[in-house]
Amino acid sequence: MKTALWVYIAFNLLQAVVLTIAPELTDRAYLGGEMTPTRAFQWYAVAGYHVLIIAVTIIAMGLHRAADRRKIIIVNALMYLLWDAGSQLAHWGSEIGMATSDLLINAGVSTATGLTLLAVAWFDRDPA
Repeated sequence: MKTALWVYIAFNLLQAVVLTIAPELTDRAYLGGEMTPTRAFQWYAVAGYHVLIIAVTIIAMGLHRAADRRKIIIVNALMYLLWDAGSQLAHWGSEIGMATSDLLINAGVSTATGLTLLAVAWFDRDPA
């Protein structure tokens, strides 16, 4: 369980670093035009979400009861599955003109992340 969560932390750290240092790498898929200071700031704000997720995951890993850890991990998984992947597929992809392949890859990564977190929560149990 902890290995999967450390990989998850690294995944979020990578996203936060890229969105802070080189937001244009992510922005390319969103056909919104030129990278402006406002767009760069919006990506910086998204990086802040990933920093928060890192902090929450580290806190969850330190909780003594598996039931408490599971609550946080499940909420995080649902965020990836329902909010991120679900909203991309249901609405935002077509609204922002994102290429179908980029949309499916992005939503697929979010879905895989959410499912992995659900598996972590499922197998996280207190020692007998």
